[in-house]
Amino acid sequence: MTISLSKGQRIDLTKTNPGLTKVVVGLGWDTNKYSGGQDFDLDASAFLLHEDGKAKGSDDFVFYNNPSGGNGSLTHTGDNRTGEGDGDDEQIVVDFSKIPAHIQRIGITVTIYDYETRAQNFGQVS
Repeated sequence: MTISLSKGQRIDLTKTNPGLTKVVVGLGWDTNKYSGGQDFDLDASAFLLHEDGKAKGSDDFVFYNNPSGGNGSLTHTGDNRTGEGDGDDEQIVVDFSKIPAHIQRIGITVTIYDYETRAQNFGQVS
């Protein structure tokens, strides 16, 4: 099953699928008609959030430079720096059975690496 999300959209995967144990969060992008001369490097990250809504340490933050967190419950599969190719350019694998009991939510974010220097924004990608 594939679910596409928009900016700011929230979803509770386990409420509608109580037996769900694993998901793959995939990020794929292509540039719109943009010719700035530089590749777009989008990055998927995940925050494991405690009851107060905050991540407390490095094990609660998963991204290309810290590829595993939450006692191995989340794994980032690698950094794609260009978005070339079809399908997912980056993925985070989530194993719900391994998420520590004190984690209440997982926040997924997407950022553009070096966006200011490259004068890039999300309106230039789909």
